[in-house]
Amino acid sequence: MIKHRILFSSCTFYLITIVPCLAFKKTYSDTLIINPITFQTPSPKGWNAQYHTKVNFPVERFSWRKIWMEQTLKCDSMTNADEFDCGSWDYIWDTMIIIPKEDTTEIFKIGSFVTPYGKGTDLGGEKGWKWMYDITDYYPLLSGEVGLISGNNQELLDLKFIFIPGVPSREVLDVKNIFPPGSIEDYPMNDRYSSMYRYGALSADSVLKNTEIFLRSDAQGFSIKAIISGHGHAGPDYCCEWADKMHYYWINGQKAFQWRIWKDCGNNPIYPQGGTWPYNRAGWCPGSKVDQHTFEITDFVEPGSLISIDYRIQPVIDNRESLGFYLMSHQLFSYGPPNFKNNAEIEYVYNPNSSDNTSRINPSLMGPKILVKNSGLRIIRNMKIIYGIMGNNLSTYRWSGVLDFLESEKITLPIPSWSGISDSKKFMIKIQSVNGRKDDNVSDNEYFTIVKIPQVLPNYFTVMLETNNLGRASENTLIIKNIDEKVLFKLDSLEDSKIYTLPVSLNDGYYEMLFSDNNENGIDRLWWKSNKDSIGTSGTIEILDKNNEKVIEFPSDFGQEIRFPFIIGTIP
Repeated sequence: MIKHRILFSSCTFYLITIVPCLAFKKTYSDTLIINPITFQTPSPKGWNAQYHTKVNFPVERFSWRKIWMEQTLKCDSMTNADEFDCGSWDYIWDTMIIIPKEDTTEIFKIGSFVTPYGKGTDLGGEKGWKWMYDITDYYPLLSGEVGLISGNNQELLDLKFIFIPGVPSREVLDVKNIFPPGSIEDYPMNDRYSSMYRYGALSADSVLKNTEIFLRSDAQGFSIKAIISGHGHAGPDYCCEWADKMHYYWINGQKAFQWRIWKDCGNNPIYPQGGTWPYNRAGWCPGSKVDQHTFEITDFVEPGSLISIDYRIQPVIDNRESLGFYLMSHQLFSYGPPNFKNNAEIEYVYNPNSSDNTSRINPSLMGPKILVKNSGLRIIRNMKIIYGIMGNNLSTYRWSGVLDFLESEKITLPIPSWSGISDSKKFMIKIQSVNGRKDDNVSDNEYFTIVKIPQVLPNYFTVMLETNNLGRASENTLIIKNIDEKVLFKLDSLEDSKIYTLPVSLNDGYYEMLFSDNNENGIDRLWWKSNKDSIGTSGTIEILDKNNEKVIEFPSDFGQEIRFPFIIGTIP
């Protein structure tokens, strides 16, 4: 069993004072956890200030299978931003490490985040709300004493770096910033806005121009990572926060990759929030990580060669949107050869899972959904997967297909046995064989989660729905389906300002109710659509027992949908 040792680094920097930090103690036989910022670290002072600290990472080279950055936020009156426990607005901030160079330093962004509309929002109470970042590729930079900038003064922050021993899928040899930091005139270069660019300048190619980089001759693989978020309210489409634009990489004069910076926010797991949280945005949502996009360029280049890299963006359509801006970083990673030939890795388990950020799709007793990555050189054509509640009879699934090196695939497994299910039950998924043989790296073949239990309802109950107005009721649909996903009840073609009652009688078993909104703005009043405080009426949706007593009242500000799983009686 892997042990855990936590090292606390009490070296918070705020204002102009640095408190000396504790020394790093190496512990190669254990998982290493470095905790430079805790909930007890004083909240930084100043408008939207960030935590500044020093971190002592291991100096000696060592083999780490994975390196995670764990970020937990908590609402608390000790924050210095305003009178609210959580910040009342959504604020962007980056996590950056400052690497000493000869006579200077270089900043590397390793993650970016936007806070929720925090007024009235509960971030998991005392335990806070957790986000995980895979920062394994930054390993060459995580050595010795480095500077760290992260968080803000809207919420309290606990930040950990988790080093898991083992052999990675391939060694990371080097990390480079492709473009130097830049700034815009009304956001002078500083910690927080060191890589912000006007949309007009990006479109005109007056910044982030074609650049040349020598590749390492001893590397066998290369990738580019882009962390980009759009901001501002310029022009008719409120660019670039609300503008869906295409982005491009050109390698050696040829267009190699194109992608959209656009994120669906309607099913944000942190809800309800204040403000316009359900609406889609350019690469981010209030209370979420900024999307990261990684592109493997190995097939486009030769080790030891001089290559050109050019970032481009969809041209400006209306000159007024030129004043919108993007916060971004572009980084080049160099790798050694793959360490394994036959290696399937379970990257994630979507359900069943009890983590904060899967709460919109959990609890669930439908077929488990997992993400599997080919981290070995050989194509994966088949896998034997076993899974189920620990202590129960395990289920077996045989997957077949074509999964190339570094490709990932989302797999839905058949429904396992849920007999004897309880909140304390651990769920296990294991890849037992790959291509008919044992995996070369079994350390990433298992994934454990805790199963959350759906609410139990009586065999008979009533769903009561009161629709809102302004023509919005037609956006809503309510269905109830069984474990086989057969729709048993349905309400649609709804009318404004009307009360609907749906009597429901069901046998024992597992079911899901889904109440959806096509416009992804729930059924609450639309205060942000008018100069007035609000417009329209707010709808309600409730579940009543046989005596018409309220059992559950769902929030009207739910965004895209309310998904309510429930059990009648017991699960056999």
